[in-house]
Amino acid sequence: MVSEIFPLRTRGRGISMAVLTNFAANAVVTFAFSPLKEYLGAENLFLLFAAIALVSLVFIVTSVPETKGLSLEEIESKILK
Repeated sequence: MVSEIFPLRTRGRGISMAVLTNFAANAVVTFAFSPLKEYLGAENLFLLFAAIALVSLVFIVTSVPETKGLSLEEIESKILK
């Protein structure tokens, strides 16, 4: 999906920024896991992760357009609406 949301002229830079953001989020989860586990307990920590996943799912279902069968130009026009 990441390669589909950027126009051709900015695709390389956009994908690089998306990968950097993904790595940063993974680092935050990795370094925060142990302190949060001690503070919240394992059960509550995983409930927190489940809540974040649920909010993400709701966002995706309600906000991300379907791109199946569309050209890159059609996808770009849908996203820029």
